[in-house]
Amino acid sequence: MKVRRLIPAPRRALAGALVVLGLFVSGGSGCRDDSDAFKKADLGRALTERGEPERGVPLLKEAVSMDPGLTMAHEVLADTYASLGRYPEAVAEYRATVKLDPVRDSAYAALGCLLLATEGATEEAEAALTKALEINRTHAGAHACLAAVHLDHQDFSNAIGEGERAVSLDPQSVQGHLTLGIALAETGERARARSEIERAIALSGENPAVADQARVYLQSLEHPDVAGGPAGPGGAAAGELH
Repeated sequence: MKVRRLIPAPRRALAGALVVLGLFVSGGSGCRDDSDAFKKADLGRALTERGEPERGVPLLKEAVSMDPGLTMAHEVLADTYASLGRYPEAVAEYRATVKLDPVRDSAYAALGCLLLATEGATEEAEAALTKALEINRTHAGAHACLAAVHLDHQDFSNAIGEGERAVSLDPQSVQGHLTLGIALAETGERARARSEIERAIALSGENPAVADQARVYLQSLEHPDVAGGPAGPGGAAAGELH
């Protein structure tokens, strides 16, 4: 039997929310070095952070070509691809990053969240997020995305627990508040759900698509027959994973 999705909108919106919420911010390069590859990668990162990711990509690719073992270059290239919406390439670079550095929590978290956003709650997504939290229990982004994984599996209790941890660690987490709100709604806690979703809307000003999706769900709390809402068409009782 196929897993049934609560509503498709939050996962689609999540891809757009990730960059805004800073999940694709590399955890640093470790020890700096004076190699030409590192210098190119550092310049590529600076361009991306300055809002010029298109100019950063060629430098980062050149850095990776010059030194395939330079973990920082792979991770920043992944961040940059993600910021440009080039998600398959970003996933490939995050995979390369964690292969080179098996304890890089930032890359595991970004990989898991991005897989969740683009492919759903796959085993690889859940494993990456779990690994990120084994390394760093205080990674709010990983908790928020793991909450969404549990939500996909209709495991509302764990979704609420992970969502609460996410917003406790990072009160500005849009994913955390939104996923927590949806999970609360599905368990009948409509007042708390409304509060969390309203908070997500208030925090998502830089990402109107996410805010719009959250408003649809908020409306469904008042009108349960709205498609995608709790117990409405496309809600917990309909809408297979696809």
